[in-house]
Amino acid sequence: MFSRLAVRRAPRSATMSVRYTSSIKEGSVAQSRGFKDRESAVESEYVHKQEQAYLKKLKAEIEFKKIELEKLEKIHAEAEKK
Repeated sequence: MFSRLAVRRAPRSATMSVRYTSSIKEGSVAQSRGFKDRESAVESEYVHKQEQAYLKKLKAEIEFKKIELEKLEKIHAEAEKK
């Protein structure tokens, strides 16, 4: 009698071990459209700030070079007069 119960229960336990999952996988937070849009906006803002800082640095260098050029032109003009 015990062997009959064991045989009957084996298939039931096998079918109960089937795991049911949804189509959404674990860690799929980044698949939502809203998250992508926010993340893209944050990245764009970061890049924009980096570009602005780089442009500010370049403008300062240009101004420094203009002043340096004016000084050298004055020195050159004085050297030609002599």
